[in-house]
Amino acid sequence: MVFESSEECGATIKFGIVTESRPGFARVTLSDFDQLRTMWLPILYPKTLEDQAIWTYDKNEHVAVLLDQRGEDGVILGAIFSEADTPPVSDPHKFAVKFKDGAFIEYDRATHILKVTGVTKVIIEANTDIELHAGSKITLDAPTTEVSQALVVNGLLTYKKGMSGQGNFSQSGNISATGSIMDAGGNSNHHAH
Repeated sequence: MVFESSEECGATIKFGIVTESRPGFARVTLSDFDQLRTMWLPILYPKTLEDQAIWTYDKNEHVAVLLDQRGEDGVILGAIFSEADTPPVSDPHKFAVKFKDGAFIEYDRATHILKVTGVTKVIIEANTDIELHAGSKITLDAPTTEVSQALVVNGLLTYKKGMSGQGNFSQSGNISATGSIMDAGGNSNHHAH
């Protein structure tokens, strides 16, 4: 279907409620069009060929639909907020995505803060490198932080509550210690070498 213009083809914008949905398509009941239930209509997306964006509308979601004059063909332009379905943020500087399960992604362009909450796990996969750059520091706050392969520290490594490990230890350069150095048998460094 090709719309030349809304005047030439009699296309109209209608508002309705999604009754059925699958990725890329939905059926809509139009209350202001004698409760007409549309055929499966495509949903308008920003990209659908080489780059793709996809989401599926929920049942009872309020949407705007562009229909031909007979109401037989058209496209769903998008979901719309209402008094019943209000936006998840009120600050005009915030971009937000709120999910049904409580996950929330928010970027505040005024404070330059990206915030992700309500998720149980984050997985980032890359074929080569992942780089994190920060102007002052990166804070990891978790009961356990695990590195499954080699860890290379190019700067100073500082630890404050001790260090334990197993396996061989190799060091080049000087080692200085304050306090005693104890071996596994409890012997200290308090003897001459």
